[in-house]
Amino acid sequence: MARLDQLGALTKGQRETGSQGMFREEDNLESPIARAALRGYYADLAAGRAEAMSYENFTDWTALRLIDKDGVLLEELPPIQRFLNRVLALPIHMQNALFAEFMRRIADQTERARAAGTLDLGVETLRGEKIEQVSTEDLWTWPKSGAVTRIIGLEVTDPVHVLGAEEAISRNPDKLPMVNRASGRAALISARPMQMYDEDIVTLMRKMVRPNGSSYLEETRFEASAWEDIERPEFTQVWDAEAASLPKTTTTKLYLLTGLLLPIWKDIPTTNERIYRVTPDGATAMIGRTLSEEGAAALRARFLVSNPQTPQDMLTAALGTTAPVDLGRGLSLTRRRVAGEMRLELGGADRGMIDGLKAMGCFTEIIAFQLRVFLPHGDGIDTGSILARIVGHRAARAAEQAA
Repeated sequence: MARLDQLGALTKGQRETGSQGMFREEDNLESPIARAALRGYYADLAAGRAEAMSYENFTDWTALRLIDKDGVLLEELPPIQRFLNRVLALPIHMQNALFAEFMRRIADQTERARAAGTLDLGVETLRGEKIEQVSTEDLWTWPKSGAVTRIIGLEVTDPVHVLGAEEAISRNPDKLPMVNRASGRAALISARPMQMYDEDIVTLMRKMVRPNGSSYLEETRFEASAWEDIERPEFTQVWDAEAASLPKTTTTKLYLLTGLLLPIWKDIPTTNERIYRVTPDGATAMIGRTLSEEGAAALRARFLVSNPQTPQDMLTAALGTTAPVDLGRGLSLTRRRVAGEMRLELGGADRGMIDGLKAMGCFTEIIAFQLRVFLPHGDGIDTGSILARIVGHRAARAAEQAA
């Protein structure tokens, strides 16, 4: 199946062409995702976290040893082919239980990889109820041919598929109805944690199903949270109330890098490498590589802004790199990650400037006993105008001093 899909991708440019879409990515038992899922399942079997069978019964029936004499998981574990052969020799009810649990692990690993943008699906077709092209930027032109690389801004609107409480429970029989007493929200959460592997990092996780989708919660965070069991009538009431309050559609902003890509391939951020074929409403079809907002900013800084002079160029440069951008007169603008979120920090401001900077739109925060100044940034915030006021005020003040 894997070779059939690869042949389709090479000859027709889309993975689903080879197998005609009959196979899903999680059906490929030779993939790195399947191997990682199996290693996690072995760890859960050895630790007694698997529901299908105890470790003692597993070793008795399959003759597969997973731990050493000290109870430590073996470095060289049985390969997936041997696991499948031994499972196929079991009674049918044991086969079904083990294989169903293992396939759920593969589906979970695949879902996490898809959400992180690391799942290799070849060329996908971007679908949505409405796909609108909202911006076009010429990023780079190849001198020899005049071919252009562009950043296309897209807004994709999709209907929100919300499950009712009864349907959600029927689809997730292995999960417990729970409520977070701090937030008042309901979720179906895995009764037991599962061990998952992400790039050789081992984490115990629980899957959490909510009215608006699913996510994964680390076991340490779950234990420290306010989630607790809830009776089914109360769960149904809380779940359905939240489901009814959700919007009927959701709009996602994404960027597509199109045109001539090969000469600048090494400069493209690698956090998300999905390739999409898309036909925006009222526009022609195009193929490109997806970019996050930060990735698009990094490319703008790399190709469009070499020596920023205007406030907008300064903002573009700051968003595209972690290096400080000189604003002049001792001030600088730096993109930083603070408490897990991206922020723009204004450096070089003395205490006599704080009140004036706040009046122009900045905000302050004391971190590690130090007062730090930040520019607000995000949806609905005109960061460029705030920066223009700061830069303009600085230039006017310098002119007064010079006079």
